[in-house]
Amino acid sequence: MNGLKLDNGIKFYYGLGAAPYGIKDNGFSYFLLIFYSQVLGLSPMLTSLALTVAIFVDAVTDPLIGYVSDNWRSKWGRRHPFMYWSIVPICLSYALMWNPPEFVLASQGSMFAFLVIMAVSIRIFLTFFEVPNTALISELTADYDQRTGLMGLRFMFGWLGGIGMAFLGYSVFFQAADGSNGILQADGYGNYGVAAACLMFVGMLASSLGTHKTIPYLHTPPEKDILSPRQVAREVLDVMKNNNFMALFLASICFGTASGFTASLAIYFSTFFWGLVPAQLAIVTMLQAVAAVCAVPIARRLSVTFDKRRAALGCFIFILCWGPVMLLGRIFDLLPENGDPMLFPMLLAHNFTNLLVVISFFILFGSMMADVVEDSAVDTARRSEGIIFAARGFAGKMVTGLGIMLAGLVLSVINLPRDAKPADIDPDKLVDLVLFAAPLEAGLYILAFIVLRHYRISRVKHKANVEAVASL
Repeated sequence: MNGLKLDNGIKFYYGLGAAPYGIKDNGFSYFLLIFYSQVLGLSPMLTSLALTVAIFVDAVTDPLIGYVSDNWRSKWGRRHPFMYWSIVPICLSYALMWNPPEFVLASQGSMFAFLVIMAVSIRIFLTFFEVPNTALISELTADYDQRTGLMGLRFMFGWLGGIGMAFLGYSVFFQAADGSNGILQADGYGNYGVAAACLMFVGMLASSLGTHKTIPYLHTPPEKDILSPRQVAREVLDVMKNNNFMALFLASICFGTASGFTASLAIYFSTFFWGLVPAQLAIVTMLQAVAAVCAVPIARRLSVTFDKRRAALGCFIFILCWGPVMLLGRIFDLLPENGDPMLFPMLLAHNFTNLLVVISFFILFGSMMADVVEDSAVDTARRSEGIIFAARGFAGKMVTGLGIMLAGLVLSVINLPRDAKPADIDPDKLVDLVLFAAPLEAGLYILAFIVLRHYRISRVKHKANVEAVASL
């Protein structure tokens, strides 16, 4: 970090590195469950179970990848070799997941096995890119507010990548020629997967090349003897003993699961509950892109004005109170009927304001995690950015793991029929969907709020930590 001038180019390419993850995450969160369950016919429970299996693999591989990246020594530093190596495997496996071979579709068992293999492969390969790439933030700057700005750019690009791909899906790939709902047809998903993989390739390569010039200024780990698995586990556990780290880690699991649960059911609510068509959903994604851009300066201003912890807790309260308003309004007959010209603008306004605060929270949360690096180093005398951001990434994968599992469980309980058209769904089933989803989502958010209150790194505390570990 000594002598590094953090210019706009470095900021841009660092932020751009989140776009591929956003593309992947959007596909997993919004389209994977409906593609494999409603379109291909795999049981929602088996679809969810496949992603849950991948979570257990992540629990082992993510901290190991973070540890290896923290201690890697090469002429390209400790981050970039993994970023370059992972690009092609990620893109190939992601494209294949959306284009399963014919023999895979022969049975529930073969589809389940294929999805498990693809989900595990994509997650592992993506971890080799995402963890080193994200971990650069703590080496690029130690400034309390500048980290919020950098994390803001990262979340902006991540959301724009995911939202942009969703827009292409709704406006191009899921538009059926006969005018029917293309989301429930298999034809567009294959091309969607290939296009997403190509955009991921461009984003990852550009971010790696664009931050390559920072390598001489980044931290070089000390030489170490080959450690036993027990010693590696001990060093990982040393990081996890930090109280501020554990507060963020547990909060992110609860919040990530709630967000993943909401995202997985969003397309069901949009299609079956609100009766929206792909053209309208494309407009929703465009407004979401505006929210992602607006959230960056808002999050930074909140950080400067209220401190990160207080601002994040305030965002939590807003999300908990405002998020379920539209669903509850429909349950209590307070909203216009589907098809009424007033309903769609109301949905747009609610979605925009809620998402604006959600993204602001994620930006603050990511910046808070970056501040844990120095707080942990005070106790361990080691910089462990890789382990810390691997744990953050693992918790974030709850979005597409436990969240989808819970969504699949709810869909199985209410027994939503496959290949059904929105007009054919029993209204009581849609009410059941809300009554299951809203309390579960609220409970997870409340748990996250309670845990996050134990985070204690203030602006003053961070400054003292930076000064204490300056020699590491």
